[in-house]
Amino acid sequence: MAFVAYSISLAPVVLAYARGDWIPGRATYFDAPAEWKAKFSQQIFGDLYGNACGYVNKGAGFESNTNFPFDRAAVAAVADFDADIYEGSCGSCYEVRCLSGRVKANDGGWFEYDVKRGFYETDPNATDTFGRQLAKRGAVLDANGTLVEYARCWNENATIKVRIIDTCPCDYITGKQEICCGPVMHFDLSYWAYERLAHPLQGKMNIEFRPIRCEDGEPTDASLGAANRVDRTIYTGSRTIYGEGSVIGAGWAWLPYKDKWLVVERPGYGRNGSAATCVNVDPGGRIAFTCWSCERKAKPFDAVYISFWLRISCTAQFNVPIYVGISARANKKYGQNGAVVTNETETQIGVKRLLDVNFYDSRTLDDNCGRMVVIPTEDLAPRNESRAANTLSIELASASDPAWARAGESPRPATTCLDDVQLIR
Repeated sequence: MAFVAYSISLAPVVLAYARGDWIPGRATYFDAPAEWKAKFSQQIFGDLYGNACGYVNKGAGFESNTNFPFDRAAVAAVADFDADIYEGSCGSCYEVRCLSGRVKANDGGWFEYDVKRGFYETDPNATDTFGRQLAKRGAVLDANGTLVEYARCWNENATIKVRIIDTCPCDYITGKQEICCGPVMHFDLSYWAYERLAHPLQGKMNIEFRPIRCEDGEPTDASLGAANRVDRTIYTGSRTIYGEGSVIGAGWAWLPYKDKWLVVERPGYGRNGSAATCVNVDPGGRIAFTCWSCERKAKPFDAVYISFWLRISCTAQFNVPIYVGISARANKKYGQNGAVVTNETETQIGVKRLLDVNFYDSRTLDDNCGRMVVIPTEDLAPRNESRAANTLSIELASASDPAWARAGESPRPATTCLDDVQLIR
């Protein structure tokens, strides 16, 4: 099998590729400890909890790294220029290692070292969170006498495993971000992941990476794109990854609407007391799970059933009107100057279905106040249409919907907890 890679001369070359092979790339980092941000204030670091995949516990006092749902030393963003890497990237996992040397630029050369903006010049004795200092400036002279960036790894044999939580867009609201535009495959590691491979006074480094299964670290086939990694189990509180409570399936982003609060992983609120993803929304609000562009290859809704465990309240009535639907969603696109080229779009596929007794596989509440819901995908859309979907939504009826009156309820906010969200062929 062949895998398309790129040389630093910008010329595409086809290399022999086999599953598990290492792929060349580059990394920077985002977010950092508060004292690091204060020291190097001329740089914009961003934050982990503002990520594009929606992996954030939302609500008053929630949105901070203290409440970030994953190990902050095991997360990253990925550039969006390569469709096979970008599609369905949220929640997918990679193994990464550092390569010492001059740092590759997109134009086929090396990044020039900027003395005026260099971290080392600001504070050469700055320590990372392990108390380590950088032995010497991350720069060397090239054959032409130009000072270029040079990164030194702590240990080139060391690897880290990261989950994708964000994207590094080439075109963005701030304008073109050249470092994310290829052809060098680029990752934005979290500060805490980056420092495990190299000192963060070195803002960039060369890496090698390979996609892996999140559950066990087994290498997967990068050439297959989303078709190889998107998990048909979107969320389950009974699964752990690398010994942590990590229950998000590879490929899936969280997309709440009209939400008052959201907890990505709420212990004890799932099936049989496991974790659940819970959201409190106003009427017309929802929680949706979307898989970026993965209908191109993975076609996740080419499924026979959609099933999930649902907890609305601990009452026997269970009569809050909830709709289920699938849609095709496209993210907002920016031009080179930051202007919006294409707005976010979402197209309903088929129809939304109001949950009723026909979709519950049991009329009896389980020991944690929830029920299993099983919906044939063809009840939402014909199979040839559902293959175009990339988003699943569980939506509270709008305030004007007669379903409230039929249920004997007045429109009101409601908390919904979900577990074992699966697409079943």
